[in-house]
Amino acid sequence: MRSIVNRMYHGVIQPIWHPIEAVLLRVPLVYKITSWYSIFLLLMIGLLATFVMQFTHIWDQNEMRTDLQEKVIEAANHPRKYKPFDEGIFLLVYSHDGIILRGNPPDRFPKNTPPSFDGITEVNQDAHSFLYYDAPIHHQIGVQGYIRGVVPMSFLDRKSNNMFLALLLGGILFVTVATIGGYWIIQRGLKPVRTVTSLAEQISLKRDLSERIENIPQSGDTMYQLASTFNHMLSSLEEASNREKRFNSDISHELRTPIAVIQAESDYARQYVSSLEEAKESFQNIFVQSKGMADMVSQLLEIARLDSLTNIDKVPVPLSEVAQQLVHTYTLLSKEKGLTFTSHIDEAIVVHGNQILLQQAMANLLDNAFKFAHHTIHFEVSLGDTIHIFVQDDGIGIPPESIPMIWDRLYQVDPSRTSKENKGLGLGLFFVQNVVQLHEGTLEVESAPDVRTVFGFHLPIQSETDTDPETKV
Repeated sequence: MRSIVNRMYHGVIQPIWHPIEAVLLRVPLVYKITSWYSIFLLLMIGLLATFVMQFTHIWDQNEMRTDLQEKVIEAANHPRKYKPFDEGIFLLVYSHDGIILRGNPPDRFPKNTPPSFDGITEVNQDAHSFLYYDAPIHHQIGVQGYIRGVVPMSFLDRKSNNMFLALLLGGILFVTVATIGGYWIIQRGLKPVRTVTSLAEQISLKRDLSERIENIPQSGDTMYQLASTFNHMLSSLEEASNREKRFNSDISHELRTPIAVIQAESDYARQYVSSLEEAKESFQNIFVQSKGMADMVSQLLEIARLDSLTNIDKVPVPLSEVAQQLVHTYTLLSKEKGLTFTSHIDEAIVVHGNQILLQQAMANLLDNAFKFAHHTIHFEVSLGDTIHIFVQDDGIGIPPESIPMIWDRLYQVDPSRTSKENKGLGLGLFFVQNVVQLHEGTLEVESAPDVRTVFGFHLPIQSETDTDPETKV
């Protein structure tokens, strides 16, 4: 059975349907929608008109039979009220032997039809139908006989035809108004789609992400949500594009200096160096600059790798132990720098995450504090509603207007505030931000210039996020 159906589909239906589908795909959406509901309305009105016609025809026929019988009986009982034609009914007075005494029968009504005293009878003559009914005259007026009432069925057909014409004209008028009104509403409703399409074309040609859909009606419907979502998407893309432009500009600026130094030292050594000591000094400068470039490239690669991740492989990490190792390392470093380093690490803190990334994130915060602290640094890992990790120093701090930008790649607060030996690449905090986001945490920063600066983040106590093998770190 299935094979027969498949053969019918591929042999008959598919060759017919594919050209139709190709044509439909080229028809604008507004015409498709308008055509669909117009056809639906026509079918619905057609079915309704058929039902009304059938019901009305049966009702009128029953009403006609009732009127025919009532008029004939009334004329037979009250001959003085006799009328030869009463509301579409022909009334005839017959003698007892079937001779018409008064009244005229309708055209084509067959002669010599037998009396019908028991009920209404239908008779046909030359494709014309008639209903007739007879009742004996009970009050003698000089003669004896009966009264016959005749109704041509053409009266009923004419009434039905008039109703059909009224329904047809009314239906056409209704569908026309509904189609025009619906087309107008759909055109207005799809305006955001056309605007989005036009705007996308403009953006593609001009490469300008600052364009937006203007004058969006506050209707709250799907089209409004589409336009709003498109505007939000453009804002996100513009922001990302601007970040990339700033990043490209910053990275170019950062690389320009070491490249210039390497070129200058190489050219000087090639032309003027005459002793081994001078050559070593030039090579040392070249090595320092190239090492800085290598460090920058390495960090950029690591950050690019983090940017591509949406999830990481999370395992229980003994955060307290990792923090204690950092405390040991930075305690020794603080002695060398003449700084006071204090810490508070709650015991037995375990977090679901990636140990290497969390250790590097905490180390980045500590490195940042050691660069700018004047006298003291405090490192704390504590457990409450969340796991709280923060580093506090008494360094130069951050101006309030710079705080929103410190998490951007290569962003550095006013270079004049940064000593040469403490100058970084502006990638450490961006790395921390990515690590915290991958661990579903939140960042924290607070700064009072030359008083204290606090960097930290909160991690959920337990996260059972499913892992993706393709995104493991």
